[in-house]
Amino acid sequence: MDSAQLKSTLEALAGKPDPTLALHRARDQLPIPVPGMASGEKAKTRDIIAAIRTLKSIEQDRRAATAEEKQVLARFSGFGPVALSIFPEPVSGRYKDAGWQARGEELKTLLTPDEYDSAKRTTFNAFYTSPIVIGSIHDAIHRLGISDEAMILEPGCGIGNFMGHGQPGHRFIGIELDSISGRIARAIHPQHDIRIESFRDTQLPNGGIDAAIGNVPFSDLKLDYHGQKLSLHDYFFAKSVDALKPGGVLALVTSHFTLDKQNAAIREHLADKADFVGAIRLPSDAFKREGTAVVTDIVFLRKRAPGVPASHVDDDWLSVAPLEIDGAEVPVNRYFLNHPEMVLGNWSRKDTLYGGE
Repeated sequence: MDSAQLKSTLEALAGKPDPTLALHRARDQLPIPVPGMASGEKAKTRDIIAAIRTLKSIEQDRRAATAEEKQVLARFSGFGPVALSIFPEPVSGRYKDAGWQARGEELKTLLTPDEYDSAKRTTFNAFYTSPIVIGSIHDAIHRLGISDEAMILEPGCGIGNFMGHGQPGHRFIGIELDSISGRIARAIHPQHDIRIESFRDTQLPNGGIDAAIGNVPFSDLKLDYHGQKLSLHDYFFAKSVDALKPGGVLALVTSHFTLDKQNAAIREHLADKADFVGAIRLPSDAFKREGTAVVTDIVFLRKRAPGVPASHVDDDWLSVAPLEIDGAEVPVNRYFLNHPEMVLGNWSRKDTLYGGE
């Protein structure tokens, strides 16, 4: 009997659902290579340009996208994976080489000045999520009680990849800062509420959302949250939790710094409003095909009703402890030290993953 079968047996004996079973099921599905999406920079660039040409054609004709056009649009991988090549170097204004200059100039001719500036501004977080990760998150929130008719928030939705894996009855509110990505999302998912604006500015029904899922952006940008200056990804967590109704579930992919940083203020803030259900630490190559190598976590929280006492799966998630990795001590969230089965891959300091926030 494997661990998932054992947990299922214990669940039946206990007569009540065990939320960690959903996490173990999601963990057991990761990572799996995903065919279809371009992996090289040049191939990604071809897909980006093809998607933009298709979007412009649809908008010029003022019509809905065909099924074939939606397939072209869905291959838009975001500018992040190719940003260092397709855009000129900011100081010198030069491209990597003549080939990339030709591709970069082709892109520039397709975009208005505002669209081009928007694309360059959002490259720091324009990395999309593996379909296997997305599917596992949908499976987990279903097992955590989110219905097939739920209202779901996706902050930083890109082209709406999480929406594309949802149930037909799901209703999504997607927030996307980049104009091109947001308009592609609208073309692919016209049935959902796609807002092309900053997540900071969007108006959400506090306590009216059943679930919040997605891959939050990461940068050194600080945003004001009720008088506090929060990092961008911490802000996304705080505002998303505020939007959830009691019993609502949050499942966000985030940098490992959310759980590993020694300053526990954001974890304590979240713990005041929601129960920690668990987390899965993904290896740095989980998003390699999407164009980035970084250690990320899928963090699961459940919103509490006011006055209900906290019921975290492990209270140690609020603190960190030193772990020796490659001869150096680095702070790691105690939850992962207590639950090593929720860590995929091996501990390593490569890719400057533990360099500090």
